[in-house]
Amino acid sequence: MAAVLRTYSRNFERRPYLTLCVANSVLMSIGDVSAQLIGLSSGASLAFDLERTMRFAVFGASMGPLGGAWNKFLEVNFPLRRALAGQPATMAKVKVENPIPGLEKELPKGSRLERGAPQFPAGAGALSGGPATEANVSVVQLAKRVAADQFGMAPISLFIFLFSMSLLEGLDQEQTREKIASNYWPILFVNWQVWPIFQTLNFRYVPLRYRVPVGSIAGIVWTCFLSTRVGASSA
Repeated sequence: MAAVLRTYSRNFERRPYLTLCVANSVLMSIGDVSAQLIGLSSGASLAFDLERTMRFAVFGASMGPLGGAWNKFLEVNFPLRRALAGQPATMAKVKVENPIPGLEKELPKGSRLERGAPQFPAGAGALSGGPATEANVSVVQLAKRVAADQFGMAPISLFIFLFSMSLLEGLDQEQTREKIASNYWPILFVNWQVWPIFQTLNFRYVPLRYRVPVGSIAGIVWTCFLSTRVGASSA
């Protein structure tokens, strides 16, 4: 696992968006394969549908960079750490030291992608000016991140998912409309029961570069659900 994380981090530094594409594509494919294997073992499916897995792979690849950009947007606009008393919380650019010798003039692309989060003094306390503790994290800002994610991005990404799958399946306009109408709200309501708790932990504890793949790893079960739901509705 450590080797996988090192490989991911190394590739993220060089090609962040491509790395997000590949990682998200692979993980969503795993989710669909898992769902289909469960269906085969239970007798619900008669044959493995490779085309369906490829549709999930394409969707995952297309959503990886969007997920990375969205997480950076949340990081910049809803900073979890508060400034010292008397110091305003500004949206200053984070200065990232270049870790690669010989490239002092050019930061790795992954580092540039992560720049832009609010920067506060190291060891800054909350309003007391004491040492950094867990109390420094703003619960209100964390709640805003989760709310923005669940009421902003989640409904949009679900619509994109259903619409994209319909296009990749070759459905006509009427079939696409029916697929979205019959699946959108039921899936979204289940989403709101599952993801807010996970995203609270993800936004709070996971570094920015790992949030999309961590979400996708946890989302393998969610992809199984989507695969089963969408697969059954198109059968």
